Parts: sequence; structure tokens; C-alpha cells
Amino acid sequence: MRRSAYLAVLTVIVGALLAWWPAATPPVQAAPNKPADLAQAGPYAVGHLSLMLFDASRPGDRPGEATYNGVSRPIPVSIWYPVDPATVEGRASDAVYPLDPLYGVAPDTYSPQWEAYGIDPAFEQAVPSAAKPFPLLVFSPGWGGPNWIHTSLGTRLASHGFVVAVPYHFGDQWWLWEPPYDPLAVASYNRPRDVTFVLDDLLARNQAAGDLLNGLIRPHQVAAGGWSLGGYAAMALAGGDDLVCDTLYGIPGLEDPPDWTCAPTDPDPRIKAITPLDGSNQVLHFDELARITVPALGIGEEWDAVLDWQARQHAAFSGHPAYRVDVAATNHQSFSDICEAAQLGVDSGIFPELGESMLAMFCTPDFTPSGVVHELTGKYVAAFLRTQLAGEPGYQAVLTPGWAIAREQLVEFFVTERRSPQSIDDDWPGLFVYFPHQPGSLQARGPKDPSEKRPVNRLSLVQ
Repeated sequence: MRRSAYLAVLTVIVGALLAWWPAATPPVQAAPNKPADLAQAGPYAVGHLSLMLFDASRPGDRPGEATYNGVSRPIPVSIWYPVDPATVEGRASDAVYPLDPLYGVAPDTYSPQWEAYGIDPAFEQAVPSAAKPFPLLVFSPGWGGPNWIHTSLGTRLASHGFVVAVPYHFGDQWWLWEPPYDPLAVASYNRPRDVTFVLDDLLARNQAAGDLLNGLIRPHQVAAGGWSLGGYAAMALAGGDDLVCDTLYGIPGLEDPPDWTCAPTDPDPRIKAITPLDGSNQVLHFDELARITVPALGIGEEWDAVLDWQARQHAAFSGHPAYRVDVAATNHQSFSDICEAAQLGVDSGIFPELGESMLAMFCTPDFTPSGVVHELTGKYVAAFLRTQLAGEPGYQAVLTPGWAIAREQLVEFFVTERRSPQSIDDDWPGLFVYFPHQPGSLQARGPKDPSEKRPVNRLSLVQ
């Protein structure tokens, strides 16, 4: 037998033996950027860019609204994007995260300061990856929350091949020296309009020769996400809000809405998927939620903490797929970087008293460590957007109850529940059906539009 033929036969025999004898087979290594890796930083380095946008169509001089300059509404934006690792070898310029992009009173912070608390590194205005374009996620913070409080999500998703833009919503008054904060109805009115304005600007830069963002974004692969009231913004952009002022406002302790907020928010057809994190779906009627037909992934607190809050939107969404991810032992702030920011505020002396207070309230051993929650959130959002937005294979396994049951002690995963088309009406029937826990067949019922809705929490120095 010729040597080459002998080697070929030997290779087949050895391969068959290894397949038959698992103990002799070395562990299978997951390919980079596959489901097993999504909880960790991805194959890309991360670039960062700060923008200051101005929307002259909303000057901020309406009753009940904070005013910046009386001419245009400011929209500071942080953008994270993929970078080829070789571009930043030897440590290029560290990302700069302005704590106070509107007035510059508070000092800037830098990526290494956040890295000390487990957040992925980023580099300021690094050259984008040659693999561009990438899908885009525009992510809205919670009421009173700054954009830098979602640095962990921005950096993690960028490392996995996404562009992530996070605006700060003027009128949220994180800092005491900002103008008085906008009432809830005003914040709800402006939030989705800020996201749309940011999207308009980014898509224009995407086509502008010479711009750092030129050619970076896939215009037909855009998702909206948000935490808390930012989650409402994502939902409103996907399905619309018939009348911004008509829900929630009137609960004792909340201001009556200005008349000009009694206007609709139209959906943005460019939004192809949504990812609300502990999103404020209670600001929308059940039938408004039911108009959301794009794929949706809602991540939030477990049923034992919030009962039917997250189940309500999941039962209403009409898109396929619609997923609900409950994370055990979390609180509302677990889905932001409040613990990292609070520790940074204490260690740096920038806001030590507030930082200590937040650490005592939200970051105790009673709750799942924030770093663990960030890893889970990044993994599920990345798997969802890669599958449903980018249309890439290989990530669907993560998006199943079986994956959670077998591999995720802290996660309960729910898929779209069947329902009659007539069940989307607000008041017939008046209850929706959902599963409190997974696995299992135990069902519960909750009111579609409860008369007493949960308040939307503010997160700022003025609470």
C-alpha cells in the first residue's frame, strides 16, 4: 500500500475510534463569538465617541419643560462601536466618559476607572473595524438616568459586533445644577423623539464622507432598547402611543401632564426589534402594546419581585418571537450600572454620599451581583439581536427555555404565549393569562390595565 493511502486509512480509523471513545476526545472549544462566549467580551475591541446634538424643533420653552438655551434641545450621545484589536494594540487613547456633558461642572471619567469595576475597556475615537457595517442599537436610559450608566451594555455589545448609541435625555436632572427636572409626561413625550433624532443623525453620518461613522451602520438593521422609562420609549417607537398624557399621570405624587403632551407618539418604521430592560410598559395601554409586531426581548426582575409587570408586555406583544427573561434576585437598578457608578462616585469623591446611599440600597448581598446581571443581559441581548436583527445562525439555542433550565440558574425564559386575537382589547376580557414561573404549567391572571399602576422610578441626585 502506498504511504499516502496508508495514512488516509489510518486517519479514518483513528477518527472513528476517537468518536467511539469520548474519553480520548479533547474538549470541544466553542468558536469565537458563539453562544458559549456571549457572556464574555467578544472578538472586537471597542471604540467610543461622544456627540452633542441639538434639535431645534423642540426648543424647550413649553410650559412645564426644562430649558437649556431657549433655542434648541440638547441631546448628548455616547456611541460604542467595533474596532479591530490590532488598531488599539499598545493601548490607544482611553475612552472619555463625560459625567456632565451639558455643563461640564462634574469631571470627565476615563475607561480605566470603569474597568476597575469590571466594565470592558474602550478607546476614544478609534478607527472602526474593517468588517463594517454593523447593526445598530439606540438605547434610552431610565427617567433621571445619565447615558454613562449603561457603559457595560454599550461596551459589551460593541465587542460582539454592534454599534450602540445611548443618549442623555435633557430634563432628567441627574445633577442638582441642571434645570428643574421635567414631569413624567414631558419625559415620556421627549424620550422617543430624542431616539428618533439620534437615529436620523447617525444615519446621516453613516453616509457622510470623511465622518468617523461613515459606512459603520447597516440602516436596515436598527433596534431600539431602553431601561425603565427608556424601555417605554423603545416600545412606543415600535407600536406607537395614542396619547402620551393619558396613562399613569394622576397617581398621587405625580404632576398633572401639560396639555401639549396630550399628543400621539408615532411608531418609527426603521425600528426592526426592541430590547426593553425592566421597561415601563405600564405607561402604555394593553392594546397599544399589542400593536408591537417586531421581535421583542424583555429582560427584567423575576415574578416574585414584580408579579405581572414583565408578563403584561410579554402577553400583549404581537410580534414573533417575543421573549421574556426574568433574572432572579434583582432590583430595578440591577439593569443599569448604578452599582459600578456608585462605587466610582465613592472612590473618586465625586458624589460620595449619594454613592454610599445607592450601594446600601441596591448593591447588597441580597441581590445578584451587578456584574453577573450585566453578563446575562449582554449575552441574551447579543443572542437576540444577532438572531432576529442581523439574521445570523448559531445563536438560537440561547433563546429557549431549555437553555435556561439546563445552564442558567438565575434565569427563567418564556417564549410567546398563544392567545385569541380578540384578547388584545383593553376591557374584554379584562385579564390576561401568563405563566409566573418556568418550567411548569401553573398559570396566573393579571389586569390588562390596572387602575393603580406602578410608579416610574427616577434615578438621580434629586430623588
